[in-house]
Amino acid sequence: MTTRTHQSGEVFLYLVVAICFCLLYAPQPLLSELANAFSVTKPKAGLLVSVTLIPMALAPLTYGIVLKQLSALTILKWALPSLALTMALAGQAPTYESLLILRLLQGALMPAILTATMAYLTAGRSGSDLSKVMSIYIASTIVGGMAGRVLSGQMALWLDWSQVALVWALTLLAVTWTPWRRATPKPLNLTKPDRAGILNALSRRGNALVYGSVACAFCLFSGFLNYLPFRMTEVDASVSSGLIGLSYLGYSVGVVSALLAGYWVRVLGSSVRVCAIGFVIVLGSQALAFGGVMELFMGVFVLCLGMFLIHTLAASEVNHNAKALGGVVNGLYVSCYYGGGVFGTWVMGYVYEFYGWTAFIGALLIVGLLGALLMALYARVRLSQPA
Repeated sequence: MTTRTHQSGEVFLYLVVAICFCLLYAPQPLLSELANAFSVTKPKAGLLVSVTLIPMALAPLTYGIVLKQLSALTILKWALPSLALTMALAGQAPTYESLLILRLLQGALMPAILTATMAYLTAGRSGSDLSKVMSIYIASTIVGGMAGRVLSGQMALWLDWSQVALVWALTLLAVTWTPWRRATPKPLNLTKPDRAGILNALSRRGNALVYGSVACAFCLFSGFLNYLPFRMTEVDASVSSGLIGLSYLGYSVGVVSALLAGYWVRVLGSSVRVCAIGFVIVLGSQALAFGGVMELFMGVFVLCLGMFLIHTLAASEVNHNAKALGGVVNGLYVSCYYGGGVFGTWVMGYVYEFYGWTAFIGALLIVGLLGALLMALYARVRLSQPA
């Protein structure tokens, strides 16, 4: 395969990542409408996102056993059409329970696709080349998460859920026939994290505190975004799915925030200080949660600004603390990250359902404050232990 074809294939692999995240979050701006259509409660509707995050949280610690004997391209060639099929069927689901099962299947397929894609893109790379690839990969996930929400909201102005799901399924199916299929197969070379490796990764220079801090931050972040459609329609019943979808444009600030995180570390002299600022921004954004539709809209922008500072630098910290355990460290990070997301998108919904919006935001703030406290404790451990 020529170098040009190889590079073209890699570009389309980034597109695969972005579209997978589009599918992951496609129902989110429509949760209020779907809850009414299926006559379910807020927390039960929130499960449409939660059930896909559960496999995302478990996969880093379990998928190594299943996938390590396969090549990345083999996994993609089977998993992508399967994911497209489950999305098309999700639009035709006759009951809410069947829709949840299909979303769970999507959640099981996505980690396989994302693991294979990341493994292929990073194979044989190191140093600045590896950093560049990972930066583009992370940017692809952020752009995909934003596009899935925004475009689904806009499509829902003219189409029903079944048609929106079909559009995303056809989009993903189209990507399965792009130039990445002609790339040279590469083995995944995954390994199962053992008990000693996990304990080592957790204990190195307070990494466990960072994992807990990130879980809390993403719990607040995902919880707010998941139940935002319900709140916007409560504040103004005339709010359209298009406006709800547009509120997720705040992710664009997250992209900029992630890219500038390193600059702020150089200016302030410490990634922990920048993370602390990120928590101040995240917690402060919740003041806008008590306003009208436009305040809620702007709150997403502020929330994303702080969250992606924390996310970018926390991932860098745990990797710096345990360089020799890269795979285990990153697996634990992803598991804790999405584990916090499951709690925020599902459990927090019961607080909203039974006690109202004010109690819901109060609960999110408590979790966020806990995350900030864990990061502060990590700062003390980091100072007391040598690198």
